[in-house]
Amino acid sequence: MSRAYLAVDAGNSKTVALVTDAEGAVLGRGRGGNGDIYGAASIPDALEAVFGAVGLALAGAGITPGDVASAAFRIAGVDYPEDAEFWDGHVHERLGGLGRWSVKNDAYASLRLIDGSGVAASITVGTGPAVAARAKDGREEHSGFFVFDHLGGSGLGDAALRAVCRAWMGIGPETALTSSMCSFYGVADGWELRHAFTRRFGARPASDLWQASRLVLVAAGAGDAVARDIVAAQAEAFVKYAQWCSRRAGVELASGELPVLLNGSVATSEHPAMRDALTLALGRVAPAARVVVADASPLSGVVLDALAEGGVAVGPDLLARVRDNHPHDFLTTF
Repeated sequence: MSRAYLAVDAGNSKTVALVTDAEGAVLGRGRGGNGDIYGAASIPDALEAVFGAVGLALAGAGITPGDVASAAFRIAGVDYPEDAEFWDGHVHERLGGLGRWSVKNDAYASLRLIDGSGVAASITVGTGPAVAARAKDGREEHSGFFVFDHLGGSGLGDAALRAVCRAWMGIGPETALTSSMCSFYGVADGWELRHAFTRRFGARPASDLWQASRLVLVAAGAGDAVARDIVAAQAEAFVKYAQWCSRRAGVELASGELPVLLNGSVATSEHPAMRDALTLALGRVAPAARVVVADASPLSGVVLDALAEGGVAVGPDLLARVRDNHPHDFLTTF
């Protein structure tokens, strides 16, 4: 009898996979690289990230795909129907013994974390953005390619670099980000900072700017006006996308029918500037909506999806058990 459940959360910074039992206890873990077919270096690289992580998780649990009752794949870049069909085909080819599986965009990963039902809106602020909503009748929508702002940790880092350079040029306001960014990246001023990331030879990878998101949150929390404006602008954009997703699912966010979950490394950081700004923005447009800050990673939500879709009742006890309990480096973005 099938006894195991597989959860896969694949993003642009990493892919993580878990095998659990019906009680949510972890049996095996796997980790890989960028699993987004639009964001990885190549499609084969994305496939290797996802199925490599799955292979490690299955091996760690000492099982084969045929032992898996239900699997949930939540993958960045599953934005159009043909993307889901692409992944379905590869799951069938490589893991055809699975009892059943579902493939959705990773924006849906956190929806069950509030009460297990999956009826909610979620705003996930990680390296990038992920917004989704699902109504009681099952209608759902996610942001996908309909995000036209540079959001998440990568957007914060990019905005910080621009703010420092504009201040150095004398065409933007002074900001505490100048000292923190120059110190963090080991440069003297805005010119050197811009040069470090844009020069033809030996430039730092753009992904190095992701690490600056923490600097923006710290500066915003300390009252720096420029950093606060950067965070507030992102929060306003995230809420607009949440409104759109909810409306596409048939529910107005302002109705309060859908609770809103805040998740992702930036929104749940020990530095609260982003979640404070999101809560403030939501309070203006949807004051009746209950706002909940996640106490578990999106991966935990994917575990709940795998269990629920496999026929396991998701009640308060299971919700309490399915929490982050991983080695320190497992969910870390390097």
